[in-house]
Amino acid sequence: MKTLTLFFLIVFVTTLTTNAQITEGNWMVGGTGNFSSYESKYKSNDNEISNKGLGISLSPNIGYFLANKFVAGASLTIGYTKPKGFDNSFGYGIGPYARYYFLREDKQINLFSEVNYNFEETKSGNNKSRYQGYGLKAGSVIFFNSSVGLEISLDYNSSKLIPNNSDSSTYNNLQIGLGFQIHLEK
Repeated sequence: MKTLTLFFLIVFVTTLTTNAQITEGNWMVGGTGNFSSYESKYKSNDNEISNKGLGISLSPNIGYFLANKFVAGASLTIGYTKPKGFDNSFGYGIGPYARYYFLREDKQINLFSEVNYNFEETKSGNNKSRYQGYGLKAGSVIFFNSSVGLEISLDYNSSKLIPNNSDSSTYNNLQIGLGFQIHLEK
């Protein structure tokens, strides 16, 4: 309990003198995680199939600030879903992203928006599927100090799935994301 209290005291004190490193020439590394409870519907051979399940994904990323408040980079996605009545699936993917911070660089709390594009592959039982899609993300980041920030975001993802057979489906997800970013100074 004393360790937890000390941790929060240190975080509080360091947040009082924050200057975020969201300026040109700096690097950003970190990632986000999502947990979802979902319901999906898709068509297969003119039959509509409905499904519910749980999912979790982790997305580490790296980016470079090309200009003040503007970062571009790449992210990796690793995900696991457990649908009711179907095989569990595991997926991974990679893709570029671009992010813009709206408030001044010295703000302790900042707002951002991000656009990304992903190429992913999933495996469920003996079936492998590939898909590509885009995502939009908006949220806020709270900087604990000049280098570390906690971000909370609302994420929208849309992807077009093309399984091994001739069926195709589109998936749209809306999720809440939570993550950390570390800003490396020049």
